[in-house]
Formats: sequence, structure tokens, C-alpha cells
Amino acid sequence: MDKRKYKEIDVKTWHLLFEGQLPVVSALCELVRWNNPLPGEYLLLYNQVGNQWGWSGRLLLSSDELKKKLDSPCNEVWLFKTDGVMRGFFEIDRTQTGEAEIVYLGLLPKEIGKGFGKMFLDAAIATASGPNNDRICLHTCEYDHHKALGIYLKAGFVLEKETAEKEYYSEEFLERI
Repeated sequence: MDKRKYKEIDVKTWHLLFEGQLPVVSALCELVRWNNPLPGEYLLLYNQVGNQWGWSGRLLLSSDELKKKLDSPCNEVWLFKTDGVMRGFFEIDRTQTGEAEIVYLGLLPKEIGKGFGKMFLDAAIATASGPNNDRICLHTCEYDHHKALGIYLKAGFVLEKETAEKEYYSEEFLERI
């Protein structure tokens, strides 16, 4: 990826920790673990879900770096479906023992506003908890969906800290906001 087309900016970021009751995953929810996805296929889905929110973290990795990340036993990519239809995905990083960070979570743009959000978030929380009841964290920022922070708080996350972090966003995204 050409870093010249990206700009590093300060972004208001909220770091959240799950302290709620673990949700029950809806029977309508179909979760499929996507083991060792090919970088190109992964980036296609990543872009479909994250482009509108300016996601760039995986785009700025080299193909080798991304493959290493996707093939890591500490990284999990889960596809979210209902009725056999792909709705979105989430990604969990288990690098820290006893902790699961939901690093990416998003619905495909055409699935937003159809009532899948709570079911999807519940599935991500339950999956992140894992068999060891791992501590679950995530972060969101000012450029994510405008309801994201409120939805996470309502789901049982609490604010650990608010920061201003340096993040890369594409010039194209920055022109849209």
C-alpha cells in the first residue's frame, strides 16, 4: 500500500472493557471461523466493511506482514451470517494471555440498519470470551459509526480511557468526512 496516500492524524479513541453479563448467541446467528484467509480475499471483505469508516490498519501492512498476522494462532477471523447470507465479520486478537481484543467488527454496508447489530455484537462478545472467560476489550473512535460508542456501552462495555491517538487515514476518506 502506498503510504503517500495516507495521512497520520490525531483521532479521539475510546478504549472499552466488557463488564456486562455474557450474552446468549441467537440461534439465527451463523458464525464461521475463517482459518488462515488469503490476504487478497481478506482485504476484499475488510475493505467492503471498513472503507466507509476509514479502516486502514490492515491495508498498511505488506502482504507478508498481513499473511503472518492472519495465520497467527493468536488471531481469529469470524464471518457473521444469517440465513446463509454474509452480513459482516469480526476479528479477535488473543496475543495477551487471558485477554481477547475485538480488533475489527463490522457489518457490510447493505446490512446496516436491518436489525443485525445487536445479534452480531452479542456473537462477537460471546466468542471473544472463549472457554477461559477471557477479559474482553475493544476500542472505537470518532470516525466509526456515530452510534458505536453508545451501542458498546449499552452492551456492557465500560470506558477504560479516552485518548487522542495517531492513526493513518486515506486522503480519500479524509476528503469525505
